[in-house]
Amino acid sequence: FKVVIAALLFFLALTFSYQNDFPVVIRYWGITEGTEIPFFVAIIIAFFSGIIIGGLGGLISNFSLKRQIRKLKKQLERL
Repeated sequence: FKVVIAALLFFLALTFSYQNDFPVVIRYWGITEGTEIPFFVAIIIAFFSGIIIGGLGGLISNFSLKRQIRKLKKQLERL
């Protein structure tokens, strides 16, 4: 089932990129003069940036929870 879903998502991404290959100009607060890239590349960059930022948030939460578990285990050993 996972393979079917992955294949479907890949197909959707492929058709999306094929149909949206027009150029867009990327500027960032005047730092760059303007870089022209295909639209689907801009979408892919935004998608993976979101994954990375979300993953970092998850890692921070994970470390915090592990620290809390260690503290609770130490408290349990003292009892």
